[in-house]
Amino acid sequence: MENQTTQETTQVIQLKSLEALPKEKTQEMMDLYGASIDMETYAKLCFALIFVLVLIHNIFIAGNSYAIDTYDTIMAVELSIVGVIILAVFVIAGIAMSKSSQIKKLIIENSKKYKLKKEELGEEFSLFAVHLYGGRGITIK
Repeated sequence: MENQTTQETTQVIQLKSLEALPKEKTQEMMDLYGASIDMETYAKLCFALIFVLVLIHNIFIAGNSYAIDTYDTIMAVELSIVGVIILAVFVIAGIAMSKSSQIKKLIIENSKKYKLKKEELGEEFSLFAVHLYGGRGITIK
């Protein structure tokens, strides 16, 4: 009884569908997934930059009195900078969504080519990719 409770049971996860693919195809999908996860880091940096700009505004500009022309110039510059940062976030999100759709397309194409279930291949790829790179994985419907 004690031996059963003290023994560690190890499970080996079989990735049958993913192992059926050639390594080049799997590597191509992993590279795309890694690139899409890297885009998340850039988006976080943009939001951190917005936070720093708000902090700088509150420390140096808010609460001080300026002539109306100077104040308008300051506001125009601040809004322009924030607008550029928001545009960058949208571009980064677009690139990440494009790479994600490329991964989904590759999974569907490979499942048809190698006669695998696309949901199973998607789940196995997602499990493997999240283990290597983190993130939320890919959902195939």
